[in-house]
Amino acid sequence: MAIQKEVLNNQLVLISEPIATVKTVAIGFWFNVGSRFEDDKNRGVSHFVEHMLFKGTSDKNAYDIACSFDRIGGYINAFTERDVTCLHATVPAKHFEYALNILCSMVTDSTFLSEDLERERKVIESEIITSKDDPEEAAFDELYAVLWPDQRLSQPIAGTVEQVHAIKRETIFEWYQRFFANGELVVSISGLFEVNKAAEILKKLPLRQKNNHKLENLKWQKGNFCIKAPFLQNQLFAAFPLPKLSPVEYQKLTVLNAIIGDTMSSRLFQRLREQNGFCYTVYSFFTVFEDTAFWCEYTSVAKKNTRIAAKELNAELQNLKNNGVSQDEINAAKEHICGEEIISSEDVESRMKRLARLYFMNFDLCTFEEYCEQINSLQAKELNEELSKMLDFSNQARIIYGGRFDWKKLEKCSN
Repeated sequence: MAIQKEVLNNQLVLISEPIATVKTVAIGFWFNVGSRFEDDKNRGVSHFVEHMLFKGTSDKNAYDIACSFDRIGGYINAFTERDVTCLHATVPAKHFEYALNILCSMVTDSTFLSEDLERERKVIESEIITSKDDPEEAAFDELYAVLWPDQRLSQPIAGTVEQVHAIKRETIFEWYQRFFANGELVVSISGLFEVNKAAEILKKLPLRQKNNHKLENLKWQKGNFCIKAPFLQNQLFAAFPLPKLSPVEYQKLTVLNAIIGDTMSSRLFQRLREQNGFCYTVYSFFTVFEDTAFWCEYTSVAKKNTRIAAKELNAELQNLKNNGVSQDEINAAKEHICGEEIISSEDVESRMKRLARLYFMNFDLCTFEEYCEQINSLQAKELNEELSKMLDFSNQARIIYGGRFDWKKLEKCSN
C-alpha cells in the first residue's frame, strides 16, 4: 500500500506504510526536540528525558515495561540527537495494538519518581564517561565543537557529568511535559498493521502544541586545528559546509559520498588503506540538519603516519575537485545505493526511520522504488558540478584530534 501522511485532530502527524508481505511492525515516536534547543541551564535534559521514559508509568514500573516487550519477542529503544528525539519499537504484527498503547503511555504517563531519576542520573553519568573513553565518540564531539564553536548545535548531546548532576527533577519533568507529553509529535509506522486502528489509538493522546523553537544563526569555523587527546592514534577530519539541502542536492551528495568514502571501493578507502596501509578506519559522510549540513572525511591513523596520510587525503580531494568523477564510478555508486535501498526495504525498522527522516528534511515521502529512479536519473555533469561546489577549500575545516601536528609543514610539503 502507498505511504500515507495524516494530521490527526490532536495535531499529531501520522506517517504510515502498511506492508502486507511482512509479519512485523515498527513504530517510531519522533519528538521535535534535541540538544540544540537546550541552554547552559538545562544541558542534557532531552537525553535525560529519553532515559526516563523507560523508568515507569502509573501502572508499570521499569521492569514491567522491559518485560512487556521482551516476552513478545519485541524490541524497544530510544535515542537523542541534536534536533530530534525518538522512542521506537519493533514487534510481531499480532502485538501491534498492545505495543502502541504502551508507547503512548510512556509518552504521556511517565511518573519520573525521584528514586528512579537519581538512579538513572548515575547511569547517564556512566554513559558520558564511557563515551569519553571511546576515541571516535570523543573525537566527534570535538569535531562539532570546532565547526560551530560556543554554539548550541555543537554542545554534547548528553551534556557533561557536571551538567547532568546539576539538572533538577522539576526541570526534567517540565521538559517532558512540554516537549514529549504535549509537544510536536510525528509517529511513523511501517509493517503489517491497520492504519485506522493506529489512528484510533493515537487520537486519544493530548492535543499537540507547537514547540516554537528558535534556530540560532550558525557561524561555521574554517581553518586548521590540532586538539590534544590521550589516545594512541591521531584522528583526522576534513569538513566542508553545505547549505540547506534540496531533495536533488541530497541525492547528488549520496552518490558522490559513495564514490569518495562510503564504500570499500571508494577513493579514500582505496588510497589511504588498500594502496598505502596508512590506516584501519577511513570513511566519509554528510550530516543534515533543519537549517544546515556538512560533508566530512574521517580517518584514524598511527601518529607516525599522520603527515603522510593527511597529505594523501588532501591530494585525493584536490584530484576530485580538479578532475571530477568518472561515469564508471557514477554507475557503480548508483548500483550500490539502490542495492542498499533494496536491502533496507526488507527491514521494517529501517523503513519506519526512513519515513521520519524524509519528513523532517521536508522531502517528499517517496517509496524506495521512486528514490532509486531519482538516483538513476542523475547525470555526470550535474554530479561533478555539485562536487566542485562542495569541495570549497576556502571554507574547509581540518582537525587533528590526538597529538601535536604542524599544519604549516604539511602545506609546505604539499606545495
